[in-house]
Amino acid sequence: VLGEEHKKTLDTLNNLGALLGNMKDYQGELGYYQQVIRVQEKVLGKSHPDTLDAIYNMACTYMDGLKDFTKAEEMYRLALDGYERSLGKQHEHTKKCAKKLASYSSRN
Repeated sequence: VLGEEHKKTLDTLNNLGALLGNMKDYQGELGYYQQVIRVQEKVLGKSHPDTLDAIYNMACTYMDGLKDFTKAEEMYRLALDGYERSLGKQHEHTKKCAKKLASYSSRN
């Protein structure tokens, strides 16, 4: 009834991804995040905070679940760049993303 582009639909898909991550189904989790990002980029734009949050979630999955640190770094950098441009360097989402990226960098 709401359609695939509705915010509640996208929130539900994002939550289903998180649920699969909690169940350690990281590939399933990525699938939902990819779907959310694809629609949000079309509807909201690439620099919208909701789109960036989904990119951040995907980065966390790559880092914490799949241990694909190269892909995680790429996604964190993409999210961080977007957060800095759209929300500013002092916003809590920007700081949280920068901290996760720094934790990755300290592993190398």
